[in-house]
Amino acid sequence: MFKRVHTPEDLRQVFMVRAIVFMEEQGIPYALEMDEYDYAALHILGVVDGEPVACGRVRYTGDGAIFQRLAIRRAWRGQGLGNELLGFMLEESRRNGFHCFSLHAQTQAQGFYARNGFTLCGEEFMEAGIPHVCMRLVDAS
Repeated sequence: MFKRVHTPEDLRQVFMVRAIVFMEEQGIPYALEMDEYDYAALHILGVVDGEPVACGRVRYTGDGAIFQRLAIRRAWRGQGLGNELLGFMLEESRRNGFHCFSLHAQTQAQGFYARNGFTLCGEEFMEAGIPHVCMRLVDAS
């Protein structure tokens, strides 16, 4: 279901999911969606019956992991894939020695991240024309 991206084909599938969800559905311009971190980050791909349906990106910085670009294609939403994707990203990051996680959540998705243990860590702000909030999760030591 979910895997780390290792091949150019896997990365193309990640970019396709992001193009559908962020660029097509949400109207985010290409210049904002694709950035200089895409070729240095860890990408996660979710595939169902051979169809790429979900993705996420992890950037490791200092002692923390930043989760970005989590997306589930519309036809596969509401089936628990978001929880599975986030759980996979957390486990991959923990395996790599990270225990502090942050993300910029679209405000409408704040409840999803809160249910998965993330807490609000700032005021609402605009990113790519969409309201967001900063959220964080730190593993208990």
